[in-house]
Amino acid sequence: MSDREKQQKYNRENNISSSMYARVNVGQNADKNKLDSAKMSHTGGSMNNKDERVIDNNSLTYTVLYYVIGFLVSFVIGFILFRLFHNYFYNEGINELLPSLLLISISLISGFLSSRLVLKKMK
Repeated sequence: MSDREKQQKYNRENNISSSMYARVNVGQNADKNKLDSAKMSHTGGSMNNKDERVIDNNSLTYTVLYYVIGFLVSFVIGFILFRLFHNYFYNEGINELLPSLLLISISLISGFLSSRLVLKKMK
């Protein structure tokens, strides 16, 4: 007897349906003769527990606020740093490139970190 025949015999003896509908909806009180819809039962949590809550950081308003606040704070920090160290930005060659890269990277990193902190405090 092949494995397939053994499986079919086991299914017949234990009243296991071969229909995909009955197998998928086995936990939803599905009947193999009832093909219209399964009776859905509640299987989720209560959402009253803090560890079950999901914070939606992917909403459009969160994303827009994150980038707007991040770029505004980056601009303000960059402007302040440029005003404080303006003598370093008027050299030639590598002496001009390094302070410029540091100014841009520091202002962007600090701007978006502060944007994340502001949005976390708002929630």
